[in-house]
Amino acid sequence: MANKKITDLTELTAAASNDYLEIVDTSANASKKITRENLSGWHFLTAPLTSTAWDGDAFSTTAKTKIDLSVVFGVPAGIKAVLCNVAIKDSASEANDCFLCLSPNANASSGPKVACSGLANSKYGRGTVVVPCNANGDIYYQVAASGSGTATIYLDLWGYWL
Repeated sequence: MANKKITDLTELTAAASNDYLEIVDTSANASKKITRENLSGWHFLTAPLTSTAWDGDAFSTTAKTKIDLSVVFGVPAGIKAVLCNVAIKDSASEANDCFLCLSPNANASSGPKVACSGLANSKYGRGTVVVPCNANGDIYYQVAASGSGTATIYLDLWGYWL
């Protein structure tokens, strides 16, 4: 390719995930290539990552508990965040505070929540949230349910940040 000013180049308006950009790696003092997908960090999926542990299972109130995302959902270890689609219902949600809380830490009630509180009993509350991960690429969940095994939860992943 001849030397050209950037302003003289034809603009690419729809970069494919495997198109390359030139980037200077300052740690190696070298020019390298990187795909648009790896530069942006987000890996959006055309089909969700699912788990048999989160496909409508019954839950009781649960303190913050770790989900090893690489084991449970098959994402790469060490990811930075996940795009989660959540559906939760509880058999007594109308009169109780029922929710799923997701976060990068084990702190009670810390993080985005998807709730079915105040909805008619056994009606789904739905939401999509971006959840930061801890240093290992894992997240924690907390459930507030009205009783033993009364909450039903679906959780699937539609993307992750490297």
